[in-house]
Amino acid sequence: MPEAIAGDAVAAGDHTAAPDPPTLDSRVPDPPAGTADRDARGSGGWRGSLLFGLWTWLGGLLACVLVTAVAWLPFEQLRDAPRTLGEVLDNWHRWDTTWYVIIAQSGYRYDPRGAAFFPLYPLLVRGADRLVPGDAFVAALVVAVLTCYAALVVIHRLTDEILGAEVARRTIFYLLAFPTGFFLIAAYNESLFLALAVGSLYCMRRRVWWLAAVLAGLASGTRLAGALLAVVFVYEYLRQRGFSPRRIRPDLLWAGLAPAGLVAYAWYCARTFGDPLYFQAAQGVWSRSGFSAPWTTLIDVTRMIVHAPVLLSPTEIRNIINLGTALAVLALLYLALDGRWRLGREQSYLVLFAAMDIALPLLSPLRTDYPLSSLWRFALECVPVFMVLARMGRNQTFDRLYLMAALPVQGVMILTFVQNQFVA
Repeated sequence: MPEAIAGDAVAAGDHTAAPDPPTLDSRVPDPPAGTADRDARGSGGWRGSLLFGLWTWLGGLLACVLVTAVAWLPFEQLRDAPRTLGEVLDNWHRWDTTWYVIIAQSGYRYDPRGAAFFPLYPLLVRGADRLVPGDAFVAALVVAVLTCYAALVVIHRLTDEILGAEVARRTIFYLLAFPTGFFLIAAYNESLFLALAVGSLYCMRRRVWWLAAVLAGLASGTRLAGALLAVVFVYEYLRQRGFSPRRIRPDLLWAGLAPAGLVAYAWYCARTFGDPLYFQAAQGVWSRSGFSAPWTTLIDVTRMIVHAPVLLSPTEIRNIINLGTALAVLALLYLALDGRWRLGREQSYLVLFAAMDIALPLLSPLRTDYPLSSLWRFALECVPVFMVLARMGRNQTFDRLYLMAALPVQGVMILTFVQNQFVA
């Protein structure tokens, strides 16, 4: 339409230069402090984010319920159909969920191996268990499901202000449709961490520094990666001030609050286990010990795949999936900074956080036959990746291809998970 309007003007004899039409590469500048939602373009601001987040969230819940309801059919010769709602829900009581429930009910002293799991999510589960009917596992599901909704809403709001309502809608839909997107609904800490981390990033954009620091502090009490928000906080604060020392104000000191959750947990470990880094030592129980250069990890996994005796064995499928995800995330983060689908230099702080977050499993791989295990679950935290995919999704062919690939694989992964087989 802009081209047609400009052409009509010239034809009519108006030789005033028409402004260039907006392109996919248009950049949206940071909003001035205190502007709240007045720059939300056509989505209805927070109200629109709450509404569209709700429909996406309900759709994701419905998909998980439907797959879970029929998950027993391929195994009907081996097991009976679930008879009660409790038996249906128990299909989701798997893997890390067990540890979160143990910690919520009995604390870390019950089994020190649980120290590898950070405390905020189990603390919320423990609090919810006093309010929610059922046992601690039901409370864990409730906390995860509610924080999933919160994460979708804040991601939509952030993306809407950067790229507009259409891309924001696709971003959260692509996120939840990703093959491991169901972990945002499972009784894991993924959705809580995502809601807190993106909430902090959103507040940094809006220059609400105290709230950004509080949310970052809570995120660092949920996952070790949350402490990286302290680096992002300082970078984004300085970037918004042109990296000029003269423009630094006392509100930069809020950055000291960003790793508060990690510091508090280290203090607890020192009091309880005599070692402030006991949570890191506990990672060794789960085969995650020592460090490697990221490229070394990628090369090692590639060699494992090439020399595998059976290419499509369960172990090799995990290696192929996680290596492919790592490479795809790195490529998409590059595209977020440069190229046709870039997000704009104002969003470089988002890419910085995502890059550091995805680097952690590359720096500290599992010392097993699938070193990058769970990386495609951690990819859910790389929000700029889904923003770039959503920009690509303006092409209808790409949109359909992404969904046709992602949704069936997620269905298989849900089936695998509820049958108590390892996914991520």
